[in-house]
Amino acid sequence: MAKLNFENRWVLITGASSGLGREMARHIAAVEKANLIVTARRKERLEQLKKEIESTHPVRVEVLPADLNRDEDVDRLFKRATETAEVYALINNAGLTGYGKTNPADMDAYEKIMNVNFKALMKLSLRFLSYFIERGNGALLNITSLGAYIPIPYQNVYAASKHAARVFTEGLFREYHAYRKKGVFICSFAPGGIRTELLHNSGLDKKHPADSPFNMKADVAARKAINAFKKKKYVSVPGAVNKLALFLAAHLPRHLVTRAAEFIYRPPE
Repeated sequence: MAKLNFENRWVLITGASSGLGREMARHIAAVEKANLIVTARRKERLEQLKKEIESTHPVRVEVLPADLNRDEDVDRLFKRATETAEVYALINNAGLTGYGKTNPADMDAYEKIMNVNFKALMKLSLRFLSYFIERGNGALLNITSLGAYIPIPYQNVYAASKHAARVFTEGLFREYHAYRKKGVFICSFAPGGIRTELLHNSGLDKKHPADSPFNMKADVAARKAINAFKKKKYVSVPGAVNKLALFLAAHLPRHLVTRAAEFIYRPPE
């Protein structure tokens, strides 16, 4: 089966100002020679990325700042992106997390996690899927997580948001499977821990340091994500450790899986 070809095509990446999103932007520009539309809240970070990529590769980068916690920004992003260029692919990467015991006092933070990790992903997936079908080609990659398959105490709402994103994407894949023959593809990528600033911002690095061997380097994860996307993989889980964790989670009693996860993620005293 032929691989997706991104060369000289436009790819929109959300959450591109840091971490996995930034590394995917760098990789797809350098290796796949794609033009990029990058979005995140931090415009200055996006402008720096644009300058870096355009100074080293013969591609174009357009910056569209947006806060995906806001419905109006999600709608505006779709409108401005499709007015800017013929978008061939969307990579829904933007994400938020938190770390600590689930607490009603943190409800505002939980709503933001659900809005960015699931609601915005759902809206952009559906808007762009219709756009791709109308145009006759296009590809969608939703970044989920290993936490989409395993309960994660102390990252409870994050895991719930990723569970929602996973089952939504898998259901979408089946509902629109016939369009694969027409050039429209739906894929997902479910990494485990990645060495990004989210580890520090959430406080999770106090339990699992960024340089832990269980946390994949962001550039490595980016390469694996884009390579899996090119191959049109319905679901891709990178890394032997992550694959083993997924296997055990599927075959061990559920209460043991949850107990093990609670032990692994329990905040330090």
